[in-house]
Amino acid sequence: MMAAALLSVGIGGAATAAPVNDFIPEPKDFRSQEIHRVRGETDWPFVAEKGLLLCAPSWENRFVYFVPEDEEGESEYPFALHENMMTVALVNLGRNSVLRPFDNFEQLVKRLSPYLAMGKRLCDQPAGAKLRDTAL
Repeated sequence: MMAAALLSVGIGGAATAAPVNDFIPEPKDFRSQEIHRVRGETDWPFVAEKGLLLCAPSWENRFVYFVPEDEEGESEYPFALHENMMTVALVNLGRNSVLRPFDNFEQLVKRLSPYLAMGKRLCDQPAGAKLRDTAL
């Protein structure tokens, strides 16, 4: 359906349709970095002590996710990060167990911003890159 809509844009010749892969990232498009909470860190935003930060470019955006790791070392469902807190709330609807409690949105933004920025820098790495926690 999305491909049909994109193709219809190019019918008039004003714009050419882009392949769906330019909009929907594939597994090979993701870059990842291990991250973990440092002892005594007070602004760590996540309940999980460690996980993966993921980034995949898609068209003109950079999609950033945190994938929590549980105590058994298993990956949990990705949590989307974004500059717009409304987007974070809507995309992650019902996933309130990922973030540590916060007093207000200002505190949440302060906690998430460094990881969102790190995730966007991660997109500057080659597709498929897997970085250690101190790389960025």
